[in-house]
Amino acid sequence: MKHNAIILTSGLTGSSVLTGLIARGGFWTGSTHKKSGEYDTYENTRLIELNRSLFAAAGYSGNYMTEFSPALLRDVASLAGTIDESRYRAFLAECDGHAPWVWKDPRLWVTIGFWEKLLDIERCRFILLKRSLLQCWVSGLLRRQIRSYGNSRAYELAVQKTIGEFLRRANAQFIELRYEDLILKPEESIGRLNRFLDAKLTTADLQSVYHKPLYKSPNGSAWDAVKAALIYAKNYSERVDRTMRGAESR
Repeated sequence: MKHNAIILTSGLTGSSVLTGLIARGGFWTGSTHKKSGEYDTYENTRLIELNRSLFAAAGYSGNYMTEFSPALLRDVASLAGTIDESRYRAFLAECDGHAPWVWKDPRLWVTIGFWEKLLDIERCRFILLKRSLLQCWVSGLLRRQIRSYGNSRAYELAVQKTIGEFLRRANAQFIELRYEDLILKPEESIGRLNRFLDAKLTTADLQSVYHKPLYKSPNGSAWDAVKAALIYAKNYSERVDRTMRGAESR
């Protein structure tokens, strides 16, 4: 029996491409969220709904995409065993009925502390997906996440550290993967995925979900960087530059 796949990452890291690729290997996604006029995120819509419900149950109303909140992590993890888990267990049973499955939702790095109590960790393989810190900042600005590079960098590194700590504490099987490597060195990256997931993915599978040339940087164009800089300058007074300590207090 193949192991299930769980991708842990922040947003804007190319995780939709990675998940779409893994899905081509026979990993079930269920009904997925498609961004109007953009692309299929390969995020299970029910998983998104349940993760949002965990945020609500924890009383969180902030923006997890820009705010690193250790308090939120603790509050969500503490929900395990204290709320009605029937719908979460029912969803997991549905997924297991279609195994192997793949989960991807940028909220998962926050909610995995809750799901950990319900999952059979030994049947899961985790992928910690990273991306260029500069490109994460540029991509965020293009989506009107107004923040300094330093703030964006600190957030991304905190998320990566949190994911790594969870994986080691849970004694989970995992690999780290850089989005840029997947595109620039597809044979090598796909080979690692195949060995890790016992899959038979090919570069043709990658090209079916990544509609740009392989072996070229997946990062935005110079014009994207210019647009991001202009957006930042124009909205500088509205930037989100919260300190880690300030975020923890919320």
